[in-house]
Amino acid sequence: MEIKEKVATSSSNFGLAWIVVVVILCVVAYSMLNTTKPTAHPAQAVQTSSQQNVTSAGTMSIYGSPTISTSQIDKILAAYHSPAAGTGSYLYNSALQYGIDPVVPVAFFMHESILGTQGEATATLALGNERCITDRPCIDQSRGGYAQFTSWQDGYQHWFDLLTGPVYKGAGLTTIQQIIPVYAPTADNNDEQAYINALIYSIDAWRSGKVVI
Repeated sequence: MEIKEKVATSSSNFGLAWIVVVVILCVVAYSMLNTTKPTAHPAQAVQTSSQQNVTSAGTMSIYGSPTISTSQIDKILAAYHSPAAGTGSYLYNSALQYGIDPVVPVAFFMHESILGTQGEATATLALGNERCITDRPCIDQSRGGYAQFTSWQDGYQHWFDLLTGPVYKGAGLTTIQQIIPVYAPTADNNDEQAYINALIYSIDAWRSGKVVI
């Protein structure tokens, strides 16, 4: 009788041990399932990042700390064979003086004339295709007239004065979306949203370190 009791006790302990082992394995498996997170598809990650950049740049003030360097501006101008090549330092320092992020005027310059290589800018030396003003010659009057500047640096300076003057900053227009409807209105046969999108694209690309976009 004593021997049988010992055998029964041993069997009972063995069975209990197996139950404990099974319970532990179940707990570990459950824990692993709940801590393992699915990996995002690369395409989804890129799309999300792009959407965030567009939202950020679209509502961004043109004023702020530099997000590109002088050397990057010079590389961009050189890569596009801009006649304004070598003026990156002047453009950068002027932007700092006015409190504008230097990437912004470069984006405007890109959209207006592919950095001075096309359109009116080849003759006017303007960062933007600006209409005639009293203190500069007025050319191409048959096409509405455009202000002609004495140098690229002169054109940069006037653009900064314009954007920080009463028409824009003085009127509370400090973001890309606020500025474009006045700067390039639909009434002048411009596609305002396309202009905004082009600026956003250039700004995001150059901020990411690209040169040719």
